[in-house]
Amino acid sequence: MSPPLLHVSDLSVTFDTGGGLRPKKLHALSGLTLTVDRGEIMAIVGESGSGKSTFAKMLLRLLQPTAGKILLDGDDVLKRERRASKAYRKRVQMVFQDPFGSLNPVHTVGHHVERPLAVHHIVPKAQRRARVLELLDQVGLRPADAYIDKLPQDLSGGQRQRVAIARALAPDPDLLVADEPTSMLDVSIRMDVLRLLERLRHERGVAIVLITHDLAAARYLADHIAVLYAGKLMEVAPADELAKHPRHPYSQLLVAAAPKPGGTLDAELPARPGLPPNVDPPPGCPFAERCLVVHEACVTPLPEHVLAPGHLVRCHALSASMQRNSNQ
Repeated sequence: MSPPLLHVSDLSVTFDTGGGLRPKKLHALSGLTLTVDRGEIMAIVGESGSGKSTFAKMLLRLLQPTAGKILLDGDDVLKRERRASKAYRKRVQMVFQDPFGSLNPVHTVGHHVERPLAVHHIVPKAQRRARVLELLDQVGLRPADAYIDKLPQDLSGGQRQRVAIARALAPDPDLLVADEPTSMLDVSIRMDVLRLLERLRHERGVAIVLITHDLAAARYLADHIAVLYAGKLMEVAPADELAKHPRHPYSQLLVAAAPKPGGTLDAELPARPGLPPNVDPPPGCPFAERCLVVHEACVTPLPEHVLAPGHLVRCHALSASMQRNSNQ
């Protein structure tokens, strides 16, 4: 059986927070293990400081992990190459959050999309303009020849993000990392971009790691949702299952905080106020200080409960509940 497209194992990164007599470490990501199959969309959710963007940067090889492995098609890329090779960057591409800042205002749409074709020697120079037109058409910029010679400032935010997606697709990657791809866009066009990503997944077979605060977008687009808190994986489950039946207390908090139809929120959120303890975190579960069902075992390493295929929960309170049920 062939290996998954992407498997990260015990991925961690720490940063020094400064000098002094007792320097501290910021644990941006701690022991993350996650798998993304070919053609799968995996959403990474969690509040600010949970490690989502750090994970994206490590997948793109913009940050070097402190420990752990990144396996692409079973190949340990961190062991094989100290810096990301051109071959790796061809296979793993990025769609940035800000379509205004990710495109150079002095270059045309055609230049932005053609550049990866040239860098990675995808097609001969004489055929590049035709290929650029095909890519613009694929992302819904039609007629493509009406956009190819425009500058980014001549486009709307949604059109710019489509150009950014076309640029990322140009080298025919296996994996797209989309970091909050709709958060800078008007609400009226966010769904159009999500539908575009969904269509490209089916048409091109590209896998997508979606970094997002938007649980509704994650549920709509993703096959699975992984929940991070303070750099640690709390739960990963099929998207609809997690949205309907979250099992980790922090996952339950995220679902409760998501706006409901009509724009309402749950009257009372089931957690104490606080921030993720990334700097010198306590042992055990990082959510324990905010959790309303904290258990005496929560200061020990997190357990791993596989509730169903693809549904993993790391929670001591769940362990205690399952033990009580088994004794009854």
